[in-house]
Order: sequence, then C-alpha cells, then structure tokens
Amino acid sequence: METQYLKTLLIAAEEGSFSRAAAKLHLTQSAVSQRTKSLEACCGMQLLDRSGAVLEPTAAGRIVLEGARRILDMEEQMMQELRAMGDRQHLYICCTPAFGMAHLPQILKRFMQEYGEVEDLKFLFGAPLQALDGVKNGEFDVAVIEHLADMDFGTMRHMDLPQDEMIFVSSPTYGPTAHDITLDDIHQCNFITRRDGCSCRDLLSLNLKGTGGDLGDFRRVMVLDDFSLIIKEVLAGQGVTFISRSAVQEYLDEGRLLEHHVSGFQCYRHRSIVARECESSASLKRAFMECVCRHFQIEPSAA
Repeated sequence: METQYLKTLLIAAEEGSFSRAAAKLHLTQSAVSQRTKSLEACCGMQLLDRSGAVLEPTAAGRIVLEGARRILDMEEQMMQELRAMGDRQHLYICCTPAFGMAHLPQILKRFMQEYGEVEDLKFLFGAPLQALDGVKNGEFDVAVIEHLADMDFGTMRHMDLPQDEMIFVSSPTYGPTAHDITLDDIHQCNFITRRDGCSCRDLLSLNLKGTGGDLGDFRRVMVLDDFSLIIKEVLAGQGVTFISRSAVQEYLDEGRLLEHHVSGFQCYRHRSIVARECESSASLKRAFMECVCRHFQIEPSAA
C-alpha cells in the first residue's frame, strides 16, 4: 500500500471528484481512478461511493482515510527529521559587516556551545542584496541584513529584528567636537563611506537628498569597502563617517571616538533575518535564527 495512493484517496474524498483531485495532483483522471481501485482491491472493500454527484467515503473508506491521515503525518514528520539531520552537517550564513562585528561574536559563542557538532560552518560578510541573492539561490542558509524600509524580500521568509542606529563619528583630534552639529560643520571634513549598495551609504544618500545635497558637498570623499579599515581611518583622524553605533560603541565608551547628530536626519535603519523557507523546529538553520532572537531578547517567530 503506497503512501502516494493514500494521498490520492484523501484528495479525492476531500474534493468529492476524481477530476478535481486529478487537477490538484497534476495527474490524469484515469490515474486517480486507478489508484483508488488499487487501494480498494488491496483492502477488499469499496472505499468511495460513486453513485451520487459527489464522491462519498463508505464506512470502510472512513476507516482507511483516518489511518491514511496518520500515516501521511508520520511520513512528513520523518522527512522533516531526516532533512534536519542533513542540515546539521553544514550551516552557511551571510551578514553585513556591521552586524558581524557588533553582534556575531556573542551569537556564535552561544550557538557553538549548544551545537558544537556542526561539521561545516561558514560565515561571510556581504552587502544586503548580495546576501539576499545568496539565500535565494541556495548559497546561504540564512542572512542577517540592515536595509531601508522599501526592501523587497519576494517569497523569502523574514523576521524583523531591532532597528540599527546610525551616527556620525570622528576622532577627538579631527573634525567637530560638539554632539549636535549641522552638515555645514562637516562639509569641510574628509568623509569616509562605503560603496553604493550598502545600507549605510543608502541611508546617508537618502538623508542628504532630503536636504537638497549629496556626497559631492564634502571636501573630499574616500570610498573604502573594508568596514574595519573605515573605523581604523576614522580612529587615526583621517575623516568623518556615518556608521552603526553598535559597531563603534567600545570606541565611544573609551573616548577614542566622538558621536555627532544632525537635526532632522533619519538615523535608524531596519534589520531583518532572512531564510528561503519555513524551517522545522529541529533545523539547524532554525536553531541559529533562535540564537539571534535570544541575543536581541525577542521571541522567535512561529513561522
């Protein structure tokens, strides 16, 4: 007795028609009818009453349908557990440099304490669209990104994390020293930023456009794609940057960097964790996502 035949019987009974069941299962009507007859021959009893306009299960059919539901549920649970075993062999994560520097070490420490048996663990830094493309094509299992409000996730599963605060920072030896500044206060400074496609650059450009300006208003613009190098250059007094507070908090606490705020600037960007599909509770990907949620002290989504 094949489980495919049991599923066919269930769909036929639910739809009340061999033709509608065939359309739903992408089979021919004769194939659905033949599968039902094979089950009836196996059971030695008629399972569906065909005398009316709608198919109805017989008394024997109701017994078989009840058992079929249990068998199919068990099969699905078994397959989820087998997929989860496969998941435990590797985990590929992509995140933005800001998240990786500020949060990943603590999350990874907790995750490895609980799931130290992972054989192949890979963490890569990438821009938001690069990370999403990687999840979409199967290169990455999970991505954590910062982004603007209009990000299109398509059919991918995603969950909101706490927003990320952006601030201007400079060395005490270079640029303005006040907490509240205007753009004019830093236009004569060297400005250090990342390339297009990074959400920090996107948010900065959006804010500057709102004031009628752009990056060309600064004395000099230095584009560095290495997040750590940007911080190093600012610490060395080589310029001002617009960066995630969480990525430079230790330098702010030590007094090695000063933070600045421009009135009217939108300083928060969205942060999301993304996966291609809903994961079973036993999935290693789901376990990592739950570790991220616990780090931010939020409840994991039931999705």
